[in-house]
Amino acid sequence: MMHFLVYLIFSILLICIQTTLLSAFFQIFAQYDLLIPFVVYLTLFRSSIGMFPVVLISGCLMDLLSGGTIGIYMATYILILIFFRNATVYFHFKNSILFQMVIILSVLIENFIFGMVISLQTLTFNFSFYSISILVTQLIWALVSSPLVYFLFDYVFNGIDKLITGGLRERV
Repeated sequence: MMHFLVYLIFSILLICIQTTLLSAFFQIFAQYDLLIPFVVYLTLFRSSIGMFPVVLISGCLMDLLSGGTIGIYMATYILILIFFRNATVYFHFKNSILFQMVIILSVLIENFIFGMVISLQTLTFNFSFYSISILVTQLIWALVSSPLVYFLFDYVFNGIDKLITGGLRERV
């Protein structure tokens, strides 16, 4: 229960940062989704206790605050959870490298889903160099920020585990 609350508070903090601070700098961040690294970290390195409800609530909050198609963020986060839940079993990379690769794939998945929804709504497929530039900017941010985000999440959540469980690490 305590891990659920920590994950929920952390996701709400990331949503607030993304919707207030990062949206003011659209050209720099190109709406890089801060919840993708969070969902990926929870999916790869944390137990499923308390994780799924946080992913659902985070997706719902992002859907409500984005003003876009309802369910698009929730579907994206659930697909990330489904696709990569057992990645640590099959791929034996260093944790930070696996985290970086999964974030890059998750950004691609999110942009693919967004493109499909837009295409289904307009019943056309429009290729745009502007949308490619946004995707490239998001991929660069994912590539550059993921090692730092991994070490930040690892430090914060291991510290919280020590506070909650008295030194026993949460079982993955």
